[in-house]
Amino acid sequence: MRNKLLTIFGSVLMMAGLCFPIYASEEDVYEAGEIQDENQQLMNVDENGNVTAVDTDALEQELANMPMMMANDLARDVSVGVVDFRTQPSAAYNTLYTEDGTNKQGYLNGYSASDGAFLGYNSDGSKVKFKMAGVTGWVDSSKVRVIDYNNVASVSYYSVTSGNIYHTITNNIYSSNYASKILIGNNPGYLQEGIPYYSYDGHYFYTSYASMISDYKQGIYSNSVNANSPYYNYYQYLPHRSKTSFTASELDSMTSSRASGKLNGLGSDFIKYQNTYGTNAALVYSVAVLESGWGTSSIAQNKNNLFGHGAVDSNPYYGANGYNSPSDSILYHTKVFISEGYCDPLDYSGRYFGSHLGDKGSGINVKYASDPYWGEKAASICWQLASRYQKNDQNAYSLAIKTKGINLNVRKEASTSSTSLYQTTTADNYPMIILEEVQGSNVSGNTTWYKIQSDPTLNASRTGIVQDKGEYDFNNFYGYVSSSYVFKITQGNNQKPSQDILLGDVNQDGSITPSDYVKVKNYIMKKTSLEGKALQAADMNQDGSITPADYVKIKNTIMGK
Repeated sequence: MRNKLLTIFGSVLMMAGLCFPIYASEEDVYEAGEIQDENQQLMNVDENGNVTAVDTDALEQELANMPMMMANDLARDVSVGVVDFRTQPSAAYNTLYTEDGTNKQGYLNGYSASDGAFLGYNSDGSKVKFKMAGVTGWVDSSKVRVIDYNNVASVSYYSVTSGNIYHTITNNIYSSNYASKILIGNNPGYLQEGIPYYSYDGHYFYTSYASMISDYKQGIYSNSVNANSPYYNYYQYLPHRSKTSFTASELDSMTSSRASGKLNGLGSDFIKYQNTYGTNAALVYSVAVLESGWGTSSIAQNKNNLFGHGAVDSNPYYGANGYNSPSDSILYHTKVFISEGYCDPLDYSGRYFGSHLGDKGSGINVKYASDPYWGEKAASICWQLASRYQKNDQNAYSLAIKTKGINLNVRKEASTSSTSLYQTTTADNYPMIILEEVQGSNVSGNTTWYKIQSDPTLNASRTGIVQDKGEYDFNNFYGYVSSSYVFKITQGNNQKPSQDILLGDVNQDGSITPSDYVKVKNYIMKKTSLEGKALQAADMNQDGSITPADYVKIKNTIMGK
């Protein structure tokens, strides 16, 4: 990375329009759980999954003492520039922006990540166009600084080490020090070790910052190293309506290896509420880890609050919800916040942008956290789990992304005349879980449809959404979309088994016998492991996990019931 001394021109300037206190307006403050607070703090994550709170006081003082760049860096003739978002005098206040093309308002905190790609000004110079964390937007020019790329000491970048992708993030573009280094996933093969790659969406990677800016301004990705193969971080784009293969004991073992706090011993709660409310236990666990610093934050310790519920940036510790127990906070998070809130396309607060962790372009990150890379950071904990236990959990589900810009109908059946259960929103990079490929009505010469897992809870007849009903039925909550409007990004191993697999024939001898249910029983009791076709055959009820219900189904099959 670039490591150069900054050229400081002339006298020390105060930040024009930014040195006075900025008091939180109504639009700066969101409801409980939507913005990380100053006490829980913004969190940094390193390559090993260690979570540390950002010292915002030190950063605020650093900013107050920092000589500012001369106004010539703000001139409109900057062609390859960096947008500096760390301009607020306090980390308690966020920078508001408007998404390009939709006019939806969003927010981010420059104390978590300070740099964005500069894409130009509007006609009168009052707005700056930028790209950062998957969103292209417009921000008031008085709330940011535009700096020539040649005058910054650091920008965020991606790199590969030992077959893994890492995202190194700066929260001070005038320093060569970095705030976070996040494990993103496995190298897809086209990235080389020892080379910094630039990207502000995590999908297309560039070896040249200038080439990236040029493409972004044109709305293309031609100069990226993977122009025809966008990358998707599996856990960042896995919808919550899924189940993990990580067990309660594995979650507990991971927690105890990291810290001693309010997160310890809660593995069974994450699994229990996953199965009840349809919220992937690994994703929920990872959010708890990130928000509570492995269960050690003061909000977790003193209020049993693992998720920062009620903790807004302008109202730190004392605004956070308190719970009778840490388990209660998991219950409330899975049922109320996720299942009844962020998974509901009709959500009263407008929080639905897909049920995945996401970024500022789509997913829960859009409204849950001011940290623009919150979704990446939470997903990195899942990757730490995958690395520790060497499972194929990261390949469990087949995922697809809908076509950019459309508000796709998810229908009751595989037909354009069938009832629309809900719409996906127009959010870009919106993922869905493919359960099965079927044939349906013709769409643009294509009769292939995908059966997908529903984000919202549905009524008994599966004709529409039921709001404020947190309980989720993995077997009966599904819909259909035409494959003409989506493209696959992963082929999962947790899909409907191949025709050559006999459900219940765990030992693969061609018949279902007592030895099969013994294998399932031993697997449930963690005495043995199952892989490949054996694992698929053991999942009798096809709900994505091996439970006593599968054991009972196999036993009943043998008994002729």
